[in-house]
Amino acid sequence: MAAARARFAGGALLAAGAFAVSLARAQEEHAKGGVDDVNPRAPTTPLKIELAPYYCTQCVKEKLIPEEQRTINLYRAPVANLVARLEIDEKEWMAVQTPHFVIFSTLQDTNVKYSDSVFARFDLERLKPLKMKVQFGPEGAKVDAHARLHLYQVRLERLYAHFSALTNNTKPNLGMPTPYEIYLFRDYTQHHAFVDTYFGRGQDKGGLQHHDREMPNFILFTTAESVISERFGKGDGSLANHVMHNGAHVLIDGYNNYYRETPAWLEEGLGHYYERRENIRINNFCCSEGKPPTEFIKPDWETTIFSIVRRDKDPPLVQWCEKKQPGEMTGIENGLSWGIVRWMVETEPIRFTKMLEPMDDLKLNLSSAQLVDQAFGVSVSVLYQRWRDYVLQEWAGR
Repeated sequence: MAAARARFAGGALLAAGAFAVSLARAQEEHAKGGVDDVNPRAPTTPLKIELAPYYCTQCVKEKLIPEEQRTINLYRAPVANLVARLEIDEKEWMAVQTPHFVIFSTLQDTNVKYSDSVFARFDLERLKPLKMKVQFGPEGAKVDAHARLHLYQVRLERLYAHFSALTNNTKPNLGMPTPYEIYLFRDYTQHHAFVDTYFGRGQDKGGLQHHDREMPNFILFTTAESVISERFGKGDGSLANHVMHNGAHVLIDGYNNYYRETPAWLEEGLGHYYERRENIRINNFCCSEGKPPTEFIKPDWETTIFSIVRRDKDPPLVQWCEKKQPGEMTGIENGLSWGIVRWMVETEPIRFTKMLEPMDDLKLNLSSAQLVDQAFGVSVSVLYQRWRDYVLQEWAGR
């Protein structure tokens, strides 16, 4: 019986080859600026991104949308309460509620380079129907603080659309009772004041995720551009990749309503997968992971992983798949998690989703090994060996 299951799973992997090739071609076109983002389960189909309905405080002030008797809530209260508690000047902030997010921003004007992301041109074009002021140039575009807020609306809703299509999850907010809250502060003092005032954390020198478990529970992410600029260099691209990495974290944690710890290899693998879809040169490692692993400082992670695997220096996944916190993973394990998740997403998206589905069933309480077995029909060791074979065959000479 075990042999039959192994043959079935192996056949599925071979059948996925054409899917992986078509996806690779689509991604090559992305780099050339030829196509927009695509459905992960159908790489020739454009990704359907929901930007409306939305309600923006600044749009109301500028009379770009009709004024409504409506209040944007953040942290269970009207946004005005938050602004007052943090003593932020009225002219410094704006907020927008989108189909799946509430975004608060004190960011300022910036230049967006087309090289910041393979999707940058298309993201900027999506600002036109929102009536945003964008000055296009040969190398990029200049956006004011208002347009920048909506640019993050576009990016985050594109991330949501891709993950929702990948997992075939059509529940409102992927199952969470409320939208995801994203706080984008201009400087660290504002970010620190927010963290210290509302939920208190000792380590907030980078982006920070928080889950408030009082019903209706919600997830938020907060960060400061000043800190990200110090780490990765100035420019909107650095902050954008940081937000996409952590945006992936909140989505996988919110998947089917968050009341468990996502396996660290899965959470970090998805974070790296989504940031590297944008730009492979700006890679985030969560604070608890410490300094970036020296093996993964260079942008060419495929060659790095190929070398590690070829020399048998890779620790088997079975040894670290049950870790729950990113800080428990070594640098090599963190990089390998990206390679494994990318392989699953690009060759076996349906089985990848099947692996996620029972993750939130607290009665079953399946381990990572059990999640893999029920989705792929093989043990973690067998699945990992198949991934190693794929790396040695497909990533040689990159």
